[in-house]
Amino acid sequence: MKIVDIRATPVTVPAEAPWRWSMGVETGTTRTIIELVTDEGITGIGETYGGARTIHGLETAKPFIVGLDPLETGTLQHRLGVFCIGYEQDVPPLVRAGIEMACLDAAGKALGRPVWSLLGGAVRERVEVAAYLFYRYRSEDGRVGGEDSPEAMVAHAEELVAKHGFRVLKLKGGVLPPDEEYRTLQLLHERFPASPLVWDPNAAWSVETTIRVGRRLLREGLELQYLEDPCNWLEGMSQARRAVEIPFATNMCLIAPEQLAPGIRMRSVDVILADVHFWGGFRADQKLAAVCEAFGLGLGMHSDRELGISTAAQVHLAAALPNLNYAIDSHYPDQADDIIADPWRFEDGHLRVPTAPGLGVEIDRDKLDRYHRYYEEHTEVNEFYDPYRPGWVPALPIF
Repeated sequence: MKIVDIRATPVTVPAEAPWRWSMGVETGTTRTIIELVTDEGITGIGETYGGARTIHGLETAKPFIVGLDPLETGTLQHRLGVFCIGYEQDVPPLVRAGIEMACLDAAGKALGRPVWSLLGGAVRERVEVAAYLFYRYRSEDGRVGGEDSPEAMVAHAEELVAKHGFRVLKLKGGVLPPDEEYRTLQLLHERFPASPLVWDPNAAWSVETTIRVGRRLLREGLELQYLEDPCNWLEGMSQARRAVEIPFATNMCLIAPEQLAPGIRMRSVDVILADVHFWGGFRADQKLAAVCEAFGLGLGMHSDRELGISTAAQVHLAAALPNLNYAIDSHYPDQADDIIADPWRFEDGHLRVPTAPGLGVEIDRDKLDRYHRYYEEHTEVNEFYDPYRPGWVPALPIF
């Protein structure tokens, strides 16, 4: 079986309500849907970040892909590796990840095996997902969102827990002053005393703020599974971690192989969040998992507004990582729609691992066309500005 063509369709899918984060507002998600065609008539599908730049990367990569067997993902990574080092970033890791995703979907379909089987086998049948609690602006129709206070956030958590059965609660912070977000955590703990808590300030805090808030957490006994990216660089994380005995996690200051050695040497983090896109695909994340195991680091999984195909990739990867220690992140409950034929459903806060060949999901052509038109009309989502605060720009640290 050989690859004969690769096609790309950019889409923009709106969110139920605008998500707020430390550096802007996310009104939806722009993704590129990849279709990899083989000489046996099998089409593998993939998904990754972005629109125009991603398509440029795919066009650059295409001559090096056509003719490969979809199972030869090692050769794929070797051929494309030169395009994502140093100043040369025409085919960044997220593009390689989308191509690899489509390759393994095609290979799985050809062999009648799910992707997790091609990754070495599944160690779990269901993958636990954390409730991802965002402060949100209200939707245009006024029916959804508006979480702008501790009390409103608790009410939103109650809705998500009742609907999806989530156990772990993750607060997306860096939006309100730290003391106000701290109050949100207090109320969440009072309302859900058995639920593990995670706090993600998204690099919005200074080292001094991180130490002050961290010491308050310890002093008042408000326990976290981990504090994710309170600062925005390895040195700052290291300084704060030495001063505060709380596990630190990251998907911002340590997101590439060359950052592993300094990050581990400086003891900047205790938990690293895998990402099937940021790290360059399934195989790259398995290497990351091996490093975490060797150095005694925890392993979680990051989310950045995945649609259904990338959610499938997350679940297959999570199923095949024995040392995945934490519930994974997912924006999926807040997505307004999807481009797959059978959208994902949560079971007691978990996603069931597919057993069908490949990724186990298929494209809904009508929705793909609809959200491609939406992309053409609205272009890409700009997540680094806030249309509700004219003149505001993201400048770290914020607090």
